[in-house]
Amino acid sequence: MTRQSTTRRGALTLTGGALVALAGCGGSGGTEEETPTATEAETEMESTEMESTETEAATDSDSEALLRVAHLSPDAPNVDVAVDGDTVLEDVPFGTVSDYLTLSPDEYQITVTPTGGDEAVFDEPVTLQSGLQTAAAIGEVAGEAQPFSLTLLTDDDTAPDSGSANVRVGHTVPDAPAVDVTAGEAVVADDVAFGEVSEYATVPADTAAVELRPESDENDADPVGTFELELTDAAAQTVFAIGYLEPGDDQPGVEFVAAVDAEMATDEGMTEEPTTEDGMTEEPTTEDGMTEEPTTETA
Repeated sequence: MTRQSTTRRGALTLTGGALVALAGCGGSGGTEEETPTATEAETEMESTEMESTETEAATDSDSEALLRVAHLSPDAPNVDVAVDGDTVLEDVPFGTVSDYLTLSPDEYQITVTPTGGDEAVFDEPVTLQSGLQTAAAIGEVAGEAQPFSLTLLTDDDTAPDSGSANVRVGHTVPDAPAVDVTAGEAVVADDVAFGEVSEYATVPADTAAVELRPESDENDADPVGTFELELTDAAAQTVFAIGYLEPGDDQPGVEFVAAVDAEMATDEGMTEEPTTEDGMTEEPTTEDGMTEEPTTETA
């Protein structure tokens, strides 16, 4: 496994005042605003500075706390999430993992409230370190065996080479014992208890199905189910097992939700040569159809 330049999907910056976004939404809307007129030199300078800033933001999280929220409590309704009293996520449904919010490393009061309600199911201070983190809402609002809680997970920004994926498994199924997760002959997660996540394992990126099994010494217990999985090539991602092993009426059954922690950045700034329909490189031509020869400047 090699450490690559990586990017995080959907980083949202939280700066003064509330940032409200439905978890998981990557698009942006609104009306366009007119931009002030600038000279070509100013425009080019601004563009260069913007590209530099975006590159730094995408590859350097040493001084930032990047936090996303995962709603994994199977008996909880849609929820709103507030940071220090400012609502940052609204109407988040079960099984959703939000984009990352960018904050400064510090202690924050995190409040989780059912949408449309007044009584919070979680309202406690949480200390955020620099780097990637997931605040996972797990357990049951009405349950006693696995009561509702918010667990803070440290995410990884190490992406593998193309053709592979770094995967860890989070166990959030309230009525399931410790589990193993396998993909064919490969063991993706071993003896993961409720509320825990496994270490990252490198698997082929085209892995399409995983088996959920009760924990056993040889990882060979009869699977309780086989689940389809969509992995992102050259990415680190967390796969959460959610729902109920034995669901009751109107309760969600077990499924897997995959969230990208970080992925290998593509090379920017490479010039793409124009090609013809048959895939051959298209050479630039002059108006009379002759091939245009590259010229060099002489002193």
